[in-house]
Amino acid sequence: MLIFVIISISAILITLCVRWADLKAPAQFTYEYYARTKQYSLDHKYKFCVRKCSDGYRCYIERTPSFRNRDTSKYMAHYWIEKGTNRHYVCWTGKIKYPEQAKTLCRNWSDATQQFIDTGIPAPGFERK
Repeated sequence: MLIFVIISISAILITLCVRWADLKAPAQFTYEYYARTKQYSLDHKYKFCVRKCSDGYRCYIERTPSFRNRDTSKYMAHYWIEKGTNRHYVCWTGKIKYPEQAKTLCRNWSDATQQFIDTGIPAPGFERK
């Protein structure tokens, strides 16, 4: 009987330790990122408002650099527009469970967008067909 109680308590403690980071994760935070570029004198700053939603995190796009008159007809920006608020957020169909995953998504999206701004060539998956 005592072993059963010890095992149960251990399982609860292990579960709490594993989930601790998720339990104390912020509900909302701002994330700024300077995309990788070879044209450092030009603007390459991106800003996101990352919010926790019922299904994980959502990365709202607060700021992007100018597209510098690029022809965007063959470029797909990969963002969705939230109904009711008209806010743009990064297109992602997977579940973003942790803040670090959201930051990684913001960085990857920014780098792909910056590649198009700098070269006029969309990153793979960002071309319009």
